[in-house]
Amino acid sequence: MSEIPIQPMNLSTDVAQSTHPLAAPVEKPAAPRWEAALRKWLINMPIRKKLKWLLIIVCNAALFLAAIIFFSYDFISEISRIRSSSAALGKVIGVNSRTSLAYGYKQSAASIMNSLAEHPNVNGAGLYNADGMIFARTNQAGNTLPALLPADSVAGTSVGFSGVRHIEPIVENGKRIGTLLIESNLKLLYSRLETYALATLVVLIAASLYGRWLASRLDSVIVEPIVELSSVARAVALSGDYGLRAKRLGDDEVGQLADRFNTMLGEIQKRDEAINQAQLELETKVLERTSQLHHQMDEGKHKQELIAENEARYRNLFENNPMPMFVIDLESLVFLAVNNAAIRHYGYSSDEFLRVSLMTITITEDSHSVEKAFRSNAKSFSAGEWKHSRKSGGPIEVELTAHAILFAGKVAKIVLANDVTDKKEGQRQLEVLHRKLLETSRKAGMAEVATGVLHNVGNVLNSVNVSATVLAESVKNSKVRSLGRVVDLLESNKGDLLGFFASGGKGQMLPSYLATLTQQIAAEQEERLSELSQLTKNIAHIKDIVAMQQNFAKVTGVMENYSPRILLDEALQLASSENQRYGVAPKLDCPAHIPEVNVDRHKVMQILVNLLTNACQAMQDQPAKERFVFVTVSTTGDVVRVSIRDTGCGILAEHITRIFNHGFTTKKTGHGFGLHSAANSAKEMGGQLFAESDGFGHGATFHLDLAVHKVTRPTTAITTSTH
Repeated sequence: MSEIPIQPMNLSTDVAQSTHPLAAPVEKPAAPRWEAALRKWLINMPIRKKLKWLLIIVCNAALFLAAIIFFSYDFISEISRIRSSSAALGKVIGVNSRTSLAYGYKQSAASIMNSLAEHPNVNGAGLYNADGMIFARTNQAGNTLPALLPADSVAGTSVGFSGVRHIEPIVENGKRIGTLLIESNLKLLYSRLETYALATLVVLIAASLYGRWLASRLDSVIVEPIVELSSVARAVALSGDYGLRAKRLGDDEVGQLADRFNTMLGEIQKRDEAINQAQLELETKVLERTSQLHHQMDEGKHKQELIAENEARYRNLFENNPMPMFVIDLESLVFLAVNNAAIRHYGYSSDEFLRVSLMTITITEDSHSVEKAFRSNAKSFSAGEWKHSRKSGGPIEVELTAHAILFAGKVAKIVLANDVTDKKEGQRQLEVLHRKLLETSRKAGMAEVATGVLHNVGNVLNSVNVSATVLAESVKNSKVRSLGRVVDLLESNKGDLLGFFASGGKGQMLPSYLATLTQQIAAEQEERLSELSQLTKNIAHIKDIVAMQQNFAKVTGVMENYSPRILLDEALQLASSENQRYGVAPKLDCPAHIPEVNVDRHKVMQILVNLLTNACQAMQDQPAKERFVFVTVSTTGDVVRVSIRDTGCGILAEHITRIFNHGFTTKKTGHGFGLHSAANSAKEMGGQLFAESDGFGHGATFHLDLAVHKVTRPTTAITTSTH
């Protein structure tokens, strides 16, 4: 590639701004006046000068902006410091002058004020009494303090261009007894700002000079590639040699422009060469056509060889496929070919297969069904499941898949036979096992219902046992035995009853003893009647539980809509005996806006009664006055949450998740069934049951989440103590 010496030249701005003739004009927003003026000033400058001035302008603008930012920051910081300094000075002087103002020591106050005159920034300071009259002030020249300052002047520091004014109230025993006024100037601040302005000007001048020098050193990086491209364009235009190429001196836009310029020269060069090439192409067309004819003849021979090779390959795949395969005639279903796997699996030889048809080995009462299965027009299809007979051994069950082919000039079907005898036998055994599992599940469900009944009845039987024990102890320690002693005493004195009952005799004490004994026996009878009444109620309650469980069992699994209040009232009634036994009165809080829930009533009753019973049993070691059960109902989204909190023994952190496992219990007499069954029942209804506790000795809370029914019916808001 030829190289042209580089010569500096000016580039035309019209070339740089040329656009494609088909490109749509793009409307640009109007530039600001200063930008337009700057563009007009730079537009006709040589590119070297443009780069220098742009670098200077950008550097100075950045430095000027940085100077403004630092200037503003320092100004604001200094104002804040002056404000803080004035406030601190005011507080100190206010405290020092409080005594002088309170007791009227003007000389002392004046001395304190004059001490402020030595401060370089303070123009004047004055101390005013409660009426706003001047009490003491500095004796500086030009002091402009007002003679009267309103007593309710707002305290604080105000900063203006002329200076700083700080008002500090002086308070004694919570009462404002005067006001301190301090006026300061901003001379130091303005002096500092003048120094900053001068330094900024010096930096800008130095930056301009350095930028101009740096631009003169580095402008060749941008200018030289453009000059190179311009020189090559001039040389091509003068010589007409499209073989010239511009050097690429970088990977920037100018380098890309050089690549495109070289590409354009190459395209022009290719067009010239194409004209010469067209003549050569005309001369070689005859030779190419002749060569094509020879190639087609060779290609036909090659195709025949490929067909023979493919036939051999597919024949090999058919013969050696591990699954039985047949080729059958579409009309007669006669076997045309079988593979080795079919011969081994069925026990027939190849000749025996070719003498029979598919219907011969198919075990079916309807021979037409076999023909119908293979009369499909689909290219590939499933022919269904059939029973086939083997030469030796029992029948087998197969799944047939057919595919249409041409075999020896005939329309045929290639059939794949998949032996599913073992699979079908496994399915039949699985069905038998499934029926057994259903029966076992039904029995397990009956056992679960029975366990639930026994669990609830067992809770009431505890109360029955307590009542029976109390009655037994009462009979054992009855005062009726004392009547025997009275009879024995009368029997021993029956010979002299008159003397026994005479004045001064022992018989005189007998009436009062009998009266006392009668009262004791009557009290015993009332206690026994009370226990018998409670025992009768508990027995009747057992009957109610059994009847209610039987009623629920009839509708187990049916999801219905219920008011949470109704469900809780029934659960509290079922658990009332356990509550009375432990002396617990549950507190129920059910707001009026709680919607209905869609649940299985039987399962909800089991869960709630179990949780209430567990809450009472968890507090058996607590003092009676510290036993509380709180039942609250709340709504979160589409969930109604029933929370049962007790003040019992609590749950250890390592047990909080294990308490719902089957067989896990922390009770000495527990069986680990109740909470496990309750959690499963909640999950079956689309809800959940979980527990919270702060640890052992801090009580526990069980939360039951139930799904909300779409239609809501308000209930009466009641917070009561249920006995």
